[in-house]
Amino acid sequence: MNNADYNLYKIFLYLYEQRSISKTASMLYVSQPAISYSLKELENQLGYTLFYRNSKGIEPTMEAKELYSYVSTAFNIMKSGEEHIKNLNSLNIGCIKIGVPTDIGTYYLSTYIAEFRKAYPGIRFEVVSKAIPDMMEMLETRKIDLLVGILPIPATKRNVKKILLSRLQNCFAYNKESFSVNPISSVEDLKDYPLVLPSVISSARLKLDEFIAEKNVKLNPVFESSTIGMMLELVRKGVGIGYFIKNVIDMQPDCDNYEIIELNEELPVTDVSAVYVEDFTTTTALNKFIEFLSDNKKEK
Repeated sequence: MNNADYNLYKIFLYLYEQRSISKTASMLYVSQPAISYSLKELENQLGYTLFYRNSKGIEPTMEAKELYSYVSTAFNIMKSGEEHIKNLNSLNIGCIKIGVPTDIGTYYLSTYIAEFRKAYPGIRFEVVSKAIPDMMEMLETRKIDLLVGILPIPATKRNVKKILLSRLQNCFAYNKESFSVNPISSVEDLKDYPLVLPSVISSARLKLDEFIAEKNVKLNPVFESSTIGMMLELVRKGVGIGYFIKNVIDMQPDCDNYEIIELNEELPVTDVSAVYVEDFTTTTALNKFIEFLSDNKKEK
């Protein structure tokens, strides 16, 4: 529909509802001859007479009654679309798509979403989980808006911005109900034990390997995984000593069964971050959530 047709149908809509050329002209701030001309133009286009004149004003024909149901529906849909866009700008409605490639990211994300929705209950969220390389590609192609978790960000990604949400302490821990150790005070003492470690491509593992290399120690991983839940379960069953974020141990219902090893050395910390692409086309909802994340970092 071009602009001329839109105006013709708008005038038709007013004429049908007001049953008066003078009232329609007054409401649309145009002259009565202009209304009559537009009506004649629409009738010529359609090939039907739409209104009969009578002593009270105008009366719609059968064809006008048929047409009105379509025109009124179309204008109501457009009105709903306008209201939808206005609501997007006013944060009454909207959707934020977030990628969460790590378990710890899920834990932190749920906390932020719960708090954010108290202020903006009209905003909904979609969460997906895949491997980090896949999620980075989805972020750059705008299939998702954010990544939240323990994320190594390539230095070449100059348009990618990161918000540090929390800096967490790591630890080695074992289940004292199913595994026993001799006194351990340094990473050197760990070399004789089976270890349950994060995946070699994870940010936490990369930092750990760098730390261990500086100590000239060779560790013995018997299981490596990007899934924290699997690592916890294997340590729970006595497979070996696991490397975890301390908060993860504290969150377990059987946390009292886990023994955290106190080392003389200070282990690397793990950063939980939110990552997004800086872009002027981002939605109001996403911008507000990014602002919310920046203002509510949970340092631990």
